[in-house]
This record gives sequence, structure tokens and C-alpha cells, in this order.
Amino acid sequence: MVLITVGIFGHIKDVGRELGKKGTSSDITFYNYKQGDKIVTYVEPTRYPERINPLIYTINLMDYAIVFIDEITGELGEMLLALDMFNICNGAFVLGEYVDVDMLKNIIKGTSMENFDILDKDFIKIREHVLELEIERDFSYKKIPIDHYFKVKSVGTVVLGKVEKGKIEVHDNLKLYPIYKEVMIKSIQIHDKDCKEAKAGDRVGLALKGVDVEELSRGYVLSDKELEVKKEVKFKIEMNPFINKEIKEGENYTLITGLQAVACEVLDVSNNKISLLLNKEIAYDDEKLCLIDGSAKIRILGVGEKLCQ
Repeated sequence: MVLITVGIFGHIKDVGRELGKKGTSSDITFYNYKQGDKIVTYVEPTRYPERINPLIYTINLMDYAIVFIDEITGELGEMLLALDMFNICNGAFVLGEYVDVDMLKNIIKGTSMENFDILDKDFIKIREHVLELEIERDFSYKKIPIDHYFKVKSVGTVVLGKVEKGKIEVHDNLKLYPIYKEVMIKSIQIHDKDCKEAKAGDRVGLALKGVDVEELSRGYVLSDKELEVKKEVKFKIEMNPFINKEIKEGENYTLITGLQAVACEVLDVSNNKISLLLNKEIAYDDEKLCLIDGSAKIRILGVGEKLCQ
């Protein structure tokens, strides 16, 4: 069975409608495509470029990227920069008729996207290409970041998310981070179908016992592994080579890790390490950390690999 989440980027408005059936929509929009027992979820950063957060969320959700290019623009530059800084190497470009292939190859030379496939602008062939992809999954422990949540009458708290790691079953007891609440999975749905279990790669709806909707926030993580919970973080950071400013102590930015976005204050910057004080705790596993300035012309300041002492 193919179970894959594809990030779709670029200039074609509502391109997801050409690839799948529209599902949950907010600042990011999901489109679902099913062929036999093969399921693909396409996710689009709907509120980008006016907001940078949806772009980062989409990158953190996806297994594979498809970038649609009709022209070379500043917006495209920011997208490509983000993909490169997150070291995305699995993906494809779909080029409009007026885009020069050699020009694109020069732009991406030396980046993580250097070996992206180049596909024809044929949505049937694009879907077929995605269905042939193979994604390696991690089953070492259970992990589900929450991207949407709501209350359903007679059901209670329902959360949506991708099973990032492991296999989950009905009646599993998991911990909800960063608030350390013990919850139980009452039911599992995959594409509106009740299931007894779900595994890494599946996009699921989970009815939970033990937590109210009011206690939730996007990016909270369900897991059977003990995750780090931090309000002060220090990590190695690769700075955006195009920023023309120096990050200084006392300045305020936003940190995104996984699907969590929190305001933060810079405590210290030195030797490619940065210390931040967050306005609330985050749950941290092995995600990259992205520092952004949403009001600046160059919004991505840097990307970090991991927390350090």
C-alpha cells in the first residue's frame, strides 16, 4: 500500500483540486486521492505567501515535494530557500511552458534539490508518479503530531494528524505533549472509514478520551516515548546566507518546530548556537527548529538541527 504525504508548492492556484478531493482546510489545505488500496494526501500552504508559517508546516508534514513553476519570482526564491535549508532532497519540479530548464538547473545547483525529478504538467502522470514512490517508515515508537482538532457531538474530542512513526490501535494509551496528559484512543478513522489500527504514513482522525478541545493546540504530539518539553532552548543554527542583519540578544521572533509555532526572545547568539526563551513550552523530539521573522522582507532567519546543552 502506498501511503504518502506530498507537499505542493508554487504558482498554480488550487492545484490540489487537480490532484485530489479537498479535505480539511485552514491555513493549510489537504487534498486526498485514493486508487484501490493506495492513498495519497496532498497538502498545500494555502495562506502562503502572506504568512510564512504555512510553508514551514507543509514542509514538516510532507514526505515528498512537488514545486510548480510558471515563472521565476521572489516568492519562488523563498520557497526554494526553505526547501534547501530543511535539506529536502525528495521531490520534483513541474515547469510551465515559459520556464527555462537550464535556468532552473543553475538556480538549484549545489542545493538539496539538485536531483529533483522534472515532470510534465500532466496531472494524471503526476498522480501516477507519486503512486510509484516508496517511503521508508519508522516503527520504533508511536508519534502523531496534531494539525487540527475539534469537538464532535456524541463523540467528544477529535484530533487530525499524520501517524509519523509507529503503529497505533484503538484503546492505546498515549501521552499528550507538552501538557503531559494521559489520553486513550477511543476510535480511529482513515478517510472517514473506521479502523482498528493505523500505521506510519496514515492520515488519521482520532477520538480521544482524557483531554478537552480547549486544552489543545496545533503541534501537540501524541506519543508513547518520553519527549523533551522545553521553555528555554539552545540549538545549533545554520543562518540564512541572504539575511543582511545580525540577530541580537533581546530581539523577539517566532520559533517553529514540527507544527508548533511559539513567540520567543533571543537570550544569546554565539558560535553558530542560539539560546531562546519561549513564551510557552514546546514538545521536542527530533524535528528541525526554524527561526523566523514574519514581518521582515527575508523571513527565514535560520534552521537548527537539534537541541544542545
